[in-house]
Amino acid sequence: MEARRRRRRGPEEEEARGSTLKMAAMSSASDTGDHRGRHPPERRLLILGGPRSGKTSSANTILGDEMFDAGTETTHSNVGQTEIYGRRVTVVDTPSWAIPADPEDDEEPDTDDNAGAESDSPARPPPSLDSEGPCMGAILCPPGPHAILLVVSITQPFSDRERKAAEEQLGALGGGTWRYCMVLFTGVDKLPKGVFIEEHITNTGETLQWLVERCGSRYHAFDNTLKDSEENTQVPELMEKVEEIVTDNQGWYFEVNELILLEEEQARRALEEERMRMEEHARQREQMIGGPPRELRLLLLGWKGVGKSSVGNSILGRRFFESGQETELCLRRQALVCGRRITIVDTPGWDWFSVSRTPKRIRQESQRGAALLRPGPHTLLLVLPVVSSLTARKRRTLLAHIETLFGDNACLHTMVLFSCGDWLGHTPIEEHILRGGRELQRLLEYCGNYYHVLDSKTPSKDRSVSLLLDRIEEMIRENGDRAFLPIQTEWLSEESSYSSDNTEPEDDCRGCQLQ
Repeated sequence: MEARRRRRRGPEEEEARGSTLKMAAMSSASDTGDHRGRHPPERRLLILGGPRSGKTSSANTILGDEMFDAGTETTHSNVGQTEIYGRRVTVVDTPSWAIPADPEDDEEPDTDDNAGAESDSPARPPPSLDSEGPCMGAILCPPGPHAILLVVSITQPFSDRERKAAEEQLGALGGGTWRYCMVLFTGVDKLPKGVFIEEHITNTGETLQWLVERCGSRYHAFDNTLKDSEENTQVPELMEKVEEIVTDNQGWYFEVNELILLEEEQARRALEEERMRMEEHARQREQMIGGPPRELRLLLLGWKGVGKSSVGNSILGRRFFESGQETELCLRRQALVCGRRITIVDTPGWDWFSVSRTPKRIRQESQRGAALLRPGPHTLLLVLPVVSSLTARKRRTLLAHIETLFGDNACLHTMVLFSCGDWLGHTPIEEHILRGGRELQRLLEYCGNYYHVLDSKTPSKDRSVSLLLDRIEEMIRENGDRAFLPIQTEWLSEESSYSSDNTEPEDDCRGCQLQ
């Protein structure tokens, strides 16, 4: 590739500059393994920076050509090469490091993060799974970069958020990175006339001064509008400063540990997947029938002694129901959980083996429990301990209770909630279901394969309650215009004197948004 063009100098000045770079080239020939210096020794530059800092334009300036597209957001690291005074120079452009958006800033960010570095707002949308982290670019210049250029635009404030982002990215590369770092200022053509970069550093604030000092007071200034100018000396001057970094480090480059970088990238992608999943759940909640969910109405059902009361306490986050003793009457309680108003009715337990052996009073109490959730429960939570085995008779008894008490359509609103989840240890619930046999699988099929596992002893573990509520809302969406199980007239028996909801009349559920 052609050597970089430079402004014309006097013969003596040009000879001195050329001699300096050529001597440096020969002194570092060992970098390429050729001690006789037959091949052009290489210098490898890794470019890092925040959104719209001018990274890509600076990379093009160094390379002397428009190798990278400065008009679009960089999502993956790119590598380019050129020769400067006989030395091969490798330049790696990287995606912008992530800077948290200011909550008070409502402006839409521009998608061009590289071209002119002229925007005053450095925030950008979080990276997607299609993009990679900026540190992955270090793998593209093996065995490691001689210099790491931290690009900062003078048109954007370098705040504490940018400082933390820089520390995080360099920390991800590994220890000792600051010895190889230099601040590369862009947009110097925007400085007021007569103001030099040193004065800008002094006047900008302590955060930018900290960055320059952290880089050993090494910095350089670029005007990317001078790329085709005959007087452009900024690239040769930058390379002289790169040689100073190499000399200060006794000829060493920053050695890249690919394994660590790959692990960091996997961790970053895992966090990004979690963020995207939470955003998708929020978006889906907005699309639910009746608008954003303000209330979920849940009815706890199941055998005697399966832990329904403990499950209710775990979901609501407080000890509302008396666990450890048999529930005789329905009890309704409410709480704000994960931004939702959750109403739960705990009910007396059924017989394990026969509907007829469940007292009529208990069966009626289960129906009146549903009636307490006017205009009807969104979900019937069928509580099933993971420690219990399910035989064909037990399964038929459970389904007979549900269909006898709540009708044939109850299956659309029923979810199996496994209690005593701590007994599973590290065993996934899916593996437990496979081991549970055909009867357990048939029960789940009856419920549309809607199930969840809850550890009543540590309810906050792995956001189990939040995931349960997300699953319930997914069921509601699938039910469409049948979002809840409507109350039937026969559930409102006159024999309700022994039933208790322990709530004030104004606390009923008729004002719900999920109708």
